[in-house]
Amino acid sequence: MNFDQLKEQWNNEDSNVHIPDTIEQLKGSKHPIEKIQKSMKKEFPAQVLAIILIGFFPLQFKFPSSQYLIYYVSYVMMVVISSYYLYGFYKFYKQTELYTGNTKNSLWKIFHELTLNMERYQSFGFLLLPHFLLTIGLVIYNTLEEKGKALSDLTNTHQYSLILVVLIGTLFLVTSIILWTKYIYGRPAKQLENILNEIDE
Repeated sequence: MNFDQLKEQWNNEDSNVHIPDTIEQLKGSKHPIEKIQKSMKKEFPAQVLAIILIGFFPLQFKFPSSQYLIYYVSYVMMVVISSYYLYGFYKFYKQTELYTGNTKNSLWKIFHELTLNMERYQSFGFLLLPHFLLTIGLVIYNTLEEKGKALSDLTNTHQYSLILVVLIGTLFLVTSIILWTKYIYGRPAKQLENILNEIDE
């Protein structure tokens, strides 16, 4: 196996990462899987806390009680989706803990699960968008109502501007989710792929 090229490539990318000469030495090195585990340890409690705090949005934004049903139906659906995702997130984390680094098959399995988890991570973010759009819609509606106005009172220009702002905001969030996923998991995934490619050569 030719690890010299891989070592040079990684050392150029990150001077803090030392690439070992054999797969056996990977077990004791600063392995990409360790980076994934550290990221997941930080993200899991943060995501759980964020989901809990979202449940208090009606109080924070002072929604009228008549809108609670609308909001919390959407919130419950979001919690169900989040629970499914977080369960998969937790299962993947446990799989990385069982990785011993002594077989190519186990490394392939981790890499495969990581790519699936990245797709799941993005899908999870996209599925949360409808709830946040509903929340923004209720905030806008209540703000107009406080001023004694309704959506129908807005001029065509204001309505088009509002639609454009929502569209741009949605595109921004989608792009942010994709870039954040690549930032957190993209580099370790690429490193694992490089290792596997070198093993196959």
